[in-house]
Amino acid sequence: MTDIEAYLGEVHRRLGGMDPKVQRDILRELRSHLGDSVAANGGNEGAAIAGLGDPVAVARRYRELYGYGVSYRAVFSFIAGVLGFFTVPVLFAGNEGIFPYFFSAVFLSIEFLFLIWVSVSAGNRAGLGTGVVGLSGRFAGFGVALGLNAGSSLVTWDGLALFLVVSGLIVLVGWVPGRAKQAWQRPGMEL
Repeated sequence: MTDIEAYLGEVHRRLGGMDPKVQRDILRELRSHLGDSVAANGGNEGAAIAGLGDPVAVARRYRELYGYGVSYRAVFSFIAGVLGFFTVPVLFAGNEGIFPYFFSAVFLSIEFLFLIWVSVSAGNRAGLGTGVVGLSGRFAGFGVALGLNAGSSLVTWDGLALFLVVSGLIVLVGWVPGRAKQAWQRPGMEL
């Protein structure tokens, strides 16, 4: 295996989760660039690779440019929707007192941490989409809770207002961290 193939293999491993067609295009572009650089450097593969930089940094920059593939974003959204469903405490209400609220707070915390991770790792657009699906899951959970507790005075105005505020925060938490990362990020190398 040549140094170029080893370099491209390392970049390819770091592009996991991206759309396979985009991965192929990136590797084709890098292979072409490296070929041109080797020719310009009199056949010196090491100089060509050094000119491109660390394969981990190159792959990270491409991931920032192109993001995760559709299948990964769909999985992120599914997870956020399921977590959002279980953030509604009345799904578990009974004579347990504080338990349903604690249980939903755990799921809400997990939801927020997951959304922050998605937004930072996959970008603010993926985080926003995932947050919207999390919000949908939360509304679905609320609908199920209302259906299961029909006839009882389950919802108060204060509780509904708090529910809506927290629901809005789910979308906001999905969008803001990725946007902040973009704004605060140092300018990187241009590919």
